[in-house]
Amino acid sequence: MASALRKIKSTLKRIKDPVIRERLLMVKEAYQKPLRDVAEKFCCTHGKVAYWKNRYKEHGLKGLKTKQRSGRPSKVSKELAVKIKRKVRKHNIKRGWRTKHIKEIIYKEAGVLYSSRQVIRISQSWGLSQIKPRPRYAYSKKDDREEFIKKTKVS
Repeated sequence: MASALRKIKSTLKRIKDPVIRERLLMVKEAYQKPLRDVAEKFCCTHGKVAYWKNRYKEHGLKGLKTKQRSGRPSKVSKELAVKIKRKVRKHNIKRGWRTKHIKEIIYKEAGVLYSSRQVIRISQSWGLSQIKPRPRYAYSKKDDREEFIKKTKVS
């Protein structure tokens, strides 16, 4: 037990990841105090403290890392997704993009029909942000707009 504490203390000095660091601190405290006291200190259940302590005992530091979850496989292959992403990014940048247009491009290229919400998720994972354009008054004069812009610009 004392050797495990020494090992944890030396490991804590070099761990930068805050999630693993907190779990390691939890394990360190669990070796010294009752699980319920540790759980109260870290604002979690005593079962979670026991879980991380057992994972550390079995797998060491690797046991404190979050396991990858597979999730549902994508309907579009990675290569095709890269091709579509390039095509979307090449689209007129000044005017921006619309979810509807991206949805159509994905359907044309891959033959997969996603919901609008899923297309938003995909485009956000590509680094595109959803920006809603500001409405313009349809009948405003160009001179009036330019004058307004000059007045409102901050120097």
